[in-house]
Amino acid sequence: MSSILLALLFPLRTLAAPLSPRAIQSIGSIDPSTDEWSSTLSGIGPLILLIGERTTQQVLRNVRSPSSAFSLAAAPLGLLTVVTSLIRFCGTQQLRAFIGYELEARTVSGIEVTRVNCGGVTAHLTHGYVVRSIVANPASRLIAVSILEGKERGLEEPALERIRASESFERQKRRLGIPEGEASVEWCMHILLTDASNEAVNILVQTLARAVGLDPGRKEILDFQRSLIRGLETDEASDDPGTNSEVFRRDTIEESPFSRISNGKLQPALTSSTMKSDNFKVSVVKVASTLSTITEKRPSTSPFWDFSFLTTFDAVSEFTTSAPTGTFSGAIIGIIACMGIIMVHLIDLWHNDWVMSIGWILVMVGYVGIVFGVLFASLLISSSCISIKLDTSSQNPYRHWKAGMVVSVKNVDSMDTTGSAFVSSPQPHQNLEAIYIKPSTRKDRSLASLITLSVVAAFIAHYLGLRAIKWWASIGELGICIAAAFARSLSNDIRPRFTEVKGLKIDKRCSSTGVIRTQTAHLIDEHTEPTHKVDGRSYSLKILDHAPTVGERVAYQIAKICLNDDTLRTLLIRLTGVQLTISKSTSALSASTRSVLVSFTGGILVSEGLAGPAPQLVLSFQANILDLAAPSSLLGRAIMRQPEWRLQTGAGKGIPLGNVYVFAMQSMLDWWILSEDRNDMADLQRNLHWPMLLVNCAFFLKCLEIGKGDEELMKGLDEVHEEVGEGDLKVARDVVDFLKKWE
Repeated sequence: MSSILLALLFPLRTLAAPLSPRAIQSIGSIDPSTDEWSSTLSGIGPLILLIGERTTQQVLRNVRSPSSAFSLAAAPLGLLTVVTSLIRFCGTQQLRAFIGYELEARTVSGIEVTRVNCGGVTAHLTHGYVVRSIVANPASRLIAVSILEGKERGLEEPALERIRASESFERQKRRLGIPEGEASVEWCMHILLTDASNEAVNILVQTLARAVGLDPGRKEILDFQRSLIRGLETDEASDDPGTNSEVFRRDTIEESPFSRISNGKLQPALTSSTMKSDNFKVSVVKVASTLSTITEKRPSTSPFWDFSFLTTFDAVSEFTTSAPTGTFSGAIIGIIACMGIIMVHLIDLWHNDWVMSIGWILVMVGYVGIVFGVLFASLLISSSCISIKLDTSSQNPYRHWKAGMVVSVKNVDSMDTTGSAFVSSPQPHQNLEAIYIKPSTRKDRSLASLITLSVVAAFIAHYLGLRAIKWWASIGELGICIAAAFARSLSNDIRPRFTEVKGLKIDKRCSSTGVIRTQTAHLIDEHTEPTHKVDGRSYSLKILDHAPTVGERVAYQIAKICLNDDTLRTLLIRLTGVQLTISKSTSALSASTRSVLVSFTGGILVSEGLAGPAPQLVLSFQANILDLAAPSSLLGRAIMRQPEWRLQTGAGKGIPLGNVYVFAMQSMLDWWILSEDRNDMADLQRNLHWPMLLVNCAFFLKCLEIGKGDEELMKGLDEVHEEVGEGDLKVARDVVDFLKKWE
């Protein structure tokens, strides 16, 4: 008992002494930095999965299918970018405000993570490479162009296939709700016949009719075809040296609409017949000293069939010429990465004697959650855009196709009439696809919020699990993700560089010939240089919504007055040579769209008289009924880029139009005939409505005749021209009185 009390009162002291270095070496080395190093790697490694903004955005832009989305989801590098992109593009207003993007437009984020190329997005060239931007009212924009040209027969077939594909593309746009004017496709077909044989004319008319969806076997088309051939045969007979010139002289004096001049003296009009007659030779050089004339007949080395077809597509991006990433490669990368990550964690489980710890379970649950979250996020971002592809399969088998782009510059003050430069790249592939951002819906926003929360929760679980297992598991997972990102980058093709093609200029608006060849125009003397050419053109549908100008309103009133007067009606038709057929077609996008096949030879007012291109002009196009009420720009396209013109001096002078401006012939040749880049369809209407007065009169006459069997056409024209001023009616009556006086 005493010993116990003694021990409590006087406790023993513990003595310690340092070990000798030899003793430490015998025990073994102790290095606490090893655990710190492994702990640091296991903590930092998973965090690196959050970075990789640019590479992740590149993959999101390339997502076209679940397989390509799985490639990113299986190797989740750039999780932070996936989450923020999903919130910015599809998230609710509250989530976007939480990450600081409350006032950002969807297009800004869309251009980073999608392939959107329309709806406020434009493309331009920077050092030869295509770059998208969202600049408001850009000074220039890039347009995709496909050109098919040659002198062989049969080239019209792939062109017609492309036209049908364009019409199908437009119908898809309407069905999916893409606004009018977005991702528009325009085309222009130009066929020049230098030897107007009956067979060639028949093929030309049939091709132009098929281009606008008309059946070439219809009675109206066959009648149009026969009338055109008869007119050409009459012109050839008038050029025959054996023809009785007295007969032509007498017919000209008796039938000419302007056989008398304003002073009341009877004189023969200078029509094409009198210019070809031996008794009435007219030298065009006497009209004005500034007018150019060519009197020497030059042999033509061109074949009789000269074909060109041009189509433009204004929704382009850097993905237009790059081949799309294959779904097969994306699936392979995703499968290999997923299997590699699972294998790493199975090795860790094996190393732990197949004992499933809480950390290992968190790792696997988190990884599965990340895979499905990123997969759904990528697909939601991709599905928020409408994708419509223009079928270009008809382009592949033909070596005549040229694919490239053109820079459309807004420069209304430019005096350059040579057209726009054509640029191309070594990459022959051209993926014409319109990507339009759909309006955000409540369902998409709710789904984006759910996916965001799921991905965040899955990453937290995955991160905590990686901290609890072996450090080399997180390093192995990180290495696989980096290797997968590198493999995805290798699967992308190198972007091609665009260079200008020398010697090739085009009309980017497709408002004239498309491919521009002629830069100068001249007058011809048909007696010494006869022409038997036919210029055929066909155009895509254009929605103009242009109100009729004064000249068009006057022309319509003249046509209504002359409708019941057979003499005046015949006079206007003979003066302009207008032939017309209007009907509905199977390819029409709406019930108010009509397909038009029209031909005319002249009757264009200039200050010296009447003018007209040397070839016979044949046009086909589709237009709304309301646009047919203002036809100056639609018909005026036929006279653009015409190299040869004829002039009937004195004919038509004195028409009482009031104080209006009518071009001199030289102005027509030097400017309005040739300018493409400066003048759009509105400019053509505004500047040609008076020179095209007689042509418009004859056009309206034919429309009113056809309208007797097409009540919708008649009603539409009357509604547009319902309001007419007394001044317009007075000018119309004065012109009719003038025609009656000199008929």
